[in-house]
Amino acid sequence: MNRRFFLRGLGGAVLSLPTLTSLLPKAAQAQAMTPARRYVQLLNPYGPTPEMFYGGLSGALRPLSGVSGALSPILGTAFDAVRGKLNVLRGVDVLVNNPNHQYCFATCASGYASGLDGDGYPPESGNASVDCVLSESGKVYPTQVAAARKLVNINPLTTDDYSRSRSVSWRYNGNAVQMMSPLKQTSALLDVFMSSFGVAQMPMTDGRELALVQAVGADYRRVRASPKLSAEDKLKLDAYVALIDDLEREARSTMTVAPPVCAGPMTEPGSDNAALVRTQLRILAAAMACDLTRVGSVMLGMSEGYNTRHAEHHATFGTTISGALLADFRAAAGHAAWFMSHLDGIQDVGGTLLDNSIVYWTMQYGSAANGNHHSTVDMPIVVGGGAGGRLATGNFIDYRAQGKGLPINNLLVTFFNAMGLSSADYQKPGATGFGLYTANALNGRNDRAQWLSDAGKRTPLPGLYTGPVMG
Repeated sequence: MNRRFFLRGLGGAVLSLPTLTSLLPKAAQAQAMTPARRYVQLLNPYGPTPEMFYGGLSGALRPLSGVSGALSPILGTAFDAVRGKLNVLRGVDVLVNNPNHQYCFATCASGYASGLDGDGYPPESGNASVDCVLSESGKVYPTQVAAARKLVNINPLTTDDYSRSRSVSWRYNGNAVQMMSPLKQTSALLDVFMSSFGVAQMPMTDGRELALVQAVGADYRRVRASPKLSAEDKLKLDAYVALIDDLEREARSTMTVAPPVCAGPMTEPGSDNAALVRTQLRILAAAMACDLTRVGSVMLGMSEGYNTRHAEHHATFGTTISGALLADFRAAAGHAAWFMSHLDGIQDVGGTLLDNSIVYWTMQYGSAANGNHHSTVDMPIVVGGGAGGRLATGNFIDYRAQGKGLPINNLLVTFFNAMGLSSADYQKPGATGFGLYTANALNGRNDRAQWLSDAGKRTPLPGLYTGPVMG
């Protein structure tokens, strides 16, 4: 039997099953025992204040299991189910020459060149974003993968001007770096996966698209009845089908109008933002569960646009924050926590999908202070997952020393190393490390020279990375 099995859904679409190790040839079984590592970044606009994001979290390294009650006013209790599988980081700073209106702080470790002011300007470092670098690496995808599946870039909402065409993914176009256009509709997201099997487009109504996840039972029963299928793989197969059924139920619950027959490509179902975002996150999780993709980027918009939220952000200080803006921050935290918990419910080689993944949630800016709202310091960061044992988890970690944090460059190096990339895989020719390093970088830290050395720029963050030395 072939390495990959398929369930064929209504309308001719094909949905791949997870790898069932017991049905593989013995040589392939040995290879499959090493879990694939996945990377997903979730970001939202603006930034919180430290009082609201970190609350009472303190100490250089503090187990989250010892924190009673909510983690903080923004993080709340949403992450409680996965506290032992995540880290909350403080003291991770961006090194920039221009802190104005950036969309590349968190993923390129860079700002725009001085004198520019706009989301669409490319990072001054000239680096593509971490997700784009990973998606093009032969160490992340050692076998040929359709281009549409290498990086799934999603911006689900359409309710504000952050949702028009913006993302935090930056890719090379020739020698230039440009913002990657995100997918908008659920149908477009499903088309990415169907295109890998030669089914790029199909006439669908809401019912047909939702039925994509309602696979024909004959193929499922045939595979499950195989005498070669181990008990572990039966559980994995049943869990995957339950995952798909769960996706269908949630998507169906958002439908408000009975679909016409064969009306062509559908529009996004439902009108509730949370249901729309989570339906797309479910699709992304299912695609990762069956190894259709290993890299994802999700841009979470706001419930109101720039003219409202930008003014509210400039009025943010300490615990003084607009209730609506705070609600948006909490909603983003809720999506990140829900996605981590959802991945933790999906079995994978040696653990859960979360155990073998990196889920990186942060915001557009660092922690806001009065007069410094487009901040470059104290980026609000939660990292979920263990990357197949390469990340320590379950802690609050504060990297500040002498009032200064460590560069976000080293966080992205941590992600590269955890995904199996060394400096030879992510460095630009003639550059050391990743991202921008300014002339005044780390001024005031006693260990400045160490972190700005060639070796320091290639060093993952201590207390977080536990994998092999990659160089």
